[in-house]
Amino acid sequence: MPEKHRYSPKEHRQAEHIKASEEARGLSSDEAEAIGYATVNKQNPDKHRYTAKERRQAEHIIDSEEARGKSEVEAKRIAYATVNKRG
Repeated sequence: MPEKHRYSPKEHRQAEHIKASEEARGLSSDEAEAIGYATVNKQNPDKHRYTAKERRQAEHIIDSEEARGKSEVEAKRIAYATVNKRG
């Protein structure tokens, strides 16, 4: 099965540009990258739909992160960032 690419090269460049801007503002590399890809997703949400399997994976990660004491928002951010990296 061919590898699935969630982002086009242009979208990767946009996310990297946003990441650099956020790092310049003082955010960590991981936080800046999450913001970059979240922004790219927000610009074209229909293109970045998750499969049922990816949603189940994200829900499992959210539950795990909340059990570790993370807030719901932070747990969701971590979960979808993890699913995006796997995709």
